[in-house]
Amino acid sequence: MRLKTTAILALTLLLFSSLALAIDKSPQPGTHSKLYQPPSVRHGSAFTSRAMFEGFEGAFPPVGWTQGIFNTTYTWEQQSYGPIEGSYEAYIHWDTYNPSNETLEFSQYVDVAGGEYVLSFWMAGSIGQSWDLFVAETVEIDGTTVFDFDSSVTVGYMVYDKYFIDLSAYDGTTVTITFRYEGQDGDAHYIDAVMVDDGTGYVVPPVDFCSLVEDAEGTGMFYGDTCDGQNLIFDLDCDYYTEYGLEDYYGVLVAAGGSFTATVTNTADGALWVLAECSAAGGLFTCLAYIDDTFTGDPEVISYTNTTGSEQIVYLVIDSWGGGSCGTYEMDFQGLDAIANEVMSLGDVKTLYR
Repeated sequence: MRLKTTAILALTLLLFSSLALAIDKSPQPGTHSKLYQPPSVRHGSAFTSRAMFEGFEGAFPPVGWTQGIFNTTYTWEQQSYGPIEGSYEAYIHWDTYNPSNETLEFSQYVDVAGGEYVLSFWMAGSIGQSWDLFVAETVEIDGTTVFDFDSSVTVGYMVYDKYFIDLSAYDGTTVTITFRYEGQDGDAHYIDAVMVDDGTGYVVPPVDFCSLVEDAEGTGMFYGDTCDGQNLIFDLDCDYYTEYGLEDYYGVLVAAGGSFTATVTNTADGALWVLAECSAAGGLFTCLAYIDDTFTGDPEVISYTNTTGSEQIVYLVIDSWGGGSCGTYEMDFQGLDAIANEVMSLGDVKTLYR
């Protein structure tokens, strides 16, 4: 994205339009009224150069791993709902009526001098819901519980986070590491990027749409089509639906105390976000505003006011509900004291300006 270095101080609001990205949200089958949500992350390429790494990309259970199956209907499986790396993760669905005691385990030689003494893994699950404590998600070393998800999680509902377990006390021995899901009528759970190394663990690359933000400025009517886009934003801590549609991105420069309102009518089932940045590790963007109140063909209206006390660039994302959904849209963008400016060099980038 290019920002104007001249005349930019004369603008209260500067609007840049974007190319698009998207996907869809859909409830997982089951008897619960809870809405299935994939974890809030975006994946990078598979990581294989550490002493031990498992991303659940191949056979399941992985080679060298053992799966304990108590519930033959819902047990650990390979899925692709929102992996941290690669295309897959380990996933388990809840069972409303039958108990579960499902395990995945592997053996690991602990070598402090060789840099193989810290277990790390990315995990996502239910937090802040009434069914959280109906199941226990734990990690065991040689049968002793050393990690409990419910007492360790600090992030939101179905948001991946990285956890570490120090194995140095077992130096020179081979231990059995077990991931256990036990209980009944709980919620979905995810594991990905399991690693034993010196304590670094798998580092998730950032999700970045900065280069997709187009140079288009002004207020008034904008027209676009998200069907040439991708899906990078789908589940943050502010939403109430998981949005898997393709997306367009607009950068908005808002003066201190400035505000804007965007009214977007989409031929898809539209949704709108306002984000604080265009690049975030693991796709965990800071959500400033979100709306998905209407259906296909009906307008969605989102507003934002800059209360930071200084000039701010935020990002307006045109999204939609439904896997791979997309459509044409028109946007009426109105900003406090906004000044239209359409003199940037746009190069080969698609223009969506007035």
